[in-house]
Amino acid sequence: MKAFAASVAIAGISVGVSFLLTGGISMLVVILSITTLSLIGSTIKSLNKIQKSFEGGMYLILVFSITVASMVKIEDFINISPALFWFVASVIAGTFIFHVLLSAMFKIDTDTTIITATALICSPPFVPVIAGVLKNKQIIISGLTVGIVGYAIGNYLGILLAAILQGFG
Repeated sequence: MKAFAASVAIAGISVGVSFLLTGGISMLVVILSITTLSLIGSTIKSLNKIQKSFEGGMYLILVFSITVASMVKIEDFINISPALFWFVASVIAGTFIFHVLLSAMFKIDTDTTIITATALICSPPFVPVIAGVLKNKQIIISGLTVGIVGYAIGNYLGILLAAILQGFG
């Protein structure tokens, strides 16, 4: 309940910051505020040590994933623009190849390369599953860390890129 209360407080504060800065709810401000406050909250020992918060978060992520997946329309995949399909495929493949090359260059072991690639491409909820398949629970922490840091950096970079592209009109 303490972790849930902290999450609700972070969301509430983020909405409040949005109202203060924009006079309404701005998803840009809310997302950046949630990301920033969550990163700050992760440094607070009493929040960081809450038992079962990881499992609760995993449960909520899985519920969210199932909810989003249930809204998929197969027609959208059938009618996707070939250019968009190849763009997304090349970004994912290129990112994976770059990741593997960097891992080879820095002599990172295979299991860590697989788990961090999973975290970056798929997302942190898949890390424990892949660690179980690899029969190596020791890599869970590195996979989750990379995935969560990736989420945080991705939020900031994504919004920055959107702002830059919006400038081009």
